[in-house]
Amino acid sequence: MYCPKCGEEIKDGSKFCKHCGSQIKQKNAVNNAASNNVNTSSNDDEKTKKIIIGVLIAAIVVLAIVFVGFGTGLFNGDSSGSTTAGSQSQQAAPSSSKAVSLSSFPVSEAPALAQAIKNSGGNFPVQFQSLSLTKEQCTYILSKSVALIGQGNPDATISVGNPSGAPHPSGRDNSQTIARENYVDMSNRFSSWIDRNGALPNYVGVYTGGVADISPSRMLDICVSIMIDYGNTHNLPASINI
Repeated sequence: MYCPKCGEEIKDGSKFCKHCGSQIKQKNAVNNAASNNVNTSSNDDEKTKKIIIGVLIAAIVVLAIVFVGFGTGLFNGDSSGSTTAGSQSQQAAPSSSKAVSLSSFPVSEAPALAQAIKNSGGNFPVQFQSLSLTKEQCTYILSKSVALIGQGNPDATISVGNPSGAPHPSGRDNSQTIARENYVDMSNRFSSWIDRNGALPNYVGVYTGGVADISPSRMLDICVSIMIDYGNTHNLPASINI
């Protein structure tokens, strides 16, 4: 090999020229340095790729969480999405429905019975839960319920039995307005008569001078109206128009 400085021939592998004293750079060292640079650059590229891929994956995960959060109402205060199963269960089950029987009819179910009677269009018997109720049974249940609620016993139960119809129904059913204290009293007297006699009374008096008596059929209409109102407001109406 020759010295790159002075051009004199020197031994292969010499580190210095014996003629001019210049340091001889070895090709292998240069090649090794170049190789190291290439390897370092390659490693840096791999690291950069991994970082970019990691950032992209993190971004996708964050976007997915945000999308799901808005879809379920997590970010707008609506918890219905996160409790869908619980909500469906609550909606599927009646909020206040209680089992009914002729021996124990809950007063709390009277508003629902009143609505069923109204929906039937006056056709009897009325199907209510497991019961098939006659007009007389419905009249007794509703009048007794009005009386019990008016007396402060909305959680009571009623033994319905099987009352018969009025033997000689009467009453002129004039249009009028009846205050709460009066229709509660009427309902109490009406249902108490059934308790004692096992049959509907022929009529019930309003106890207002010059006002005609109320027939059993009209009494049922009155009680239906009262109970539907009570079911909506949880309070007996101040008065009822008939």
